[in-house]
Amino acid sequence: MKHIAVLSTGGTIASIPGNEGRAVAGALPGEDLVARTELQGRLKVQVESVFQKASNAIGASEWKTLAEKCRQLVHGGGVDGIVITHGTDTMEDTAFYLHCVLDTREVPVVITGSQRVPHAMGSDAYANLRQALELASNDHAKGLGILVSFNQSVFSAGFVRKVSSFQLNGFDAPGLGPLGMMDEGVFHLLQRPSMLHLLPIPEKLPRVDILPGYGGAHAAMAEAVLESAPDGVVIDGLGRGQVPLAWLPALHTALSKGLPVGICSSTFHGPTHESYEYPGALHELVEAGAIGISHLSARKARIRLALALAAREGDLSAVKADFDWRFAGA
Repeated sequence: MKHIAVLSTGGTIASIPGNEGRAVAGALPGEDLVARTELQGRLKVQVESVFQKASNAIGASEWKTLAEKCRQLVHGGGVDGIVITHGTDTMEDTAFYLHCVLDTREVPVVITGSQRVPHAMGSDAYANLRQALELASNDHAKGLGILVSFNQSVFSAGFVRKVSSFQLNGFDAPGLGPLGMMDEGVFHLLQRPSMLHLLPIPEKLPRVDILPGYGGAHAAMAEAVLESAPDGVVIDGLGRGQVPLAWLPALHTALSKGLPVGICSSTFHGPTHESYEYPGALHELVEAGAIGISHLSARKARIRLALALAAREGDLSAVKADFDWRFAGA
């Protein structure tokens, strides 16, 4: 019988009815959820409630705690898989942090949650948890990085995004699709993800901010962020990695002072590329020292840039290599 550890963190999947008819996120213990999965006698499940929070309250310190607990479970032996229950709003952030720091070759790590509270009609809470437990117990889930199991689909944490605020098919990997699916307890693995190399778990995560690019953006927006002393900045760029023209003076000043700046694409799919020569194009900024970041959303790029800055101690060439997909999966 496989032994699965469940780390409960709260979220919609752990909600109870509130006094005014709305849900209180994170109040339902993980043991109550597991008891409704109907897997008794098929899996040995141990539950630990690590946090009881809505996912908007989960950030760097909680990611570190979860990563260290997962490592302790793996190194301690005795567990065949780990499931983390989590609110959906920041599930992709937590999943990607763990994806960057945890080795899953021996023990799969799966994250799940729900779009509907457990007490709602047609709730997906128990079905999603059951499928996550079954996935974590499957040997084919090893070595794929952190997996997000949701609505019978299995996604790589590297590419998954929340795509609906309410529908049960709340997650997708736009342009790429799921790695596979869960069907009647069987994991159908259809493709394997490319993965960037692992990074250390830092004692403290540097501050990295996101600047969202949009048409007509004012210079004051960039100046406010760049002049507030962040440790790094990720620009959610336009198209192939372009930025608003009004931001260029502040960006060039920041880059000349050595501020680490990553530029990704705000599109759902496709790499950045130095395709153009007009002002504000990616090529101009890369020439000034920025890092073009492909295949990661701004939220994911922010997390990886912070981890890389902590690991590389100011070596920007090494930080740039931490985003190099050419050797991914090698």
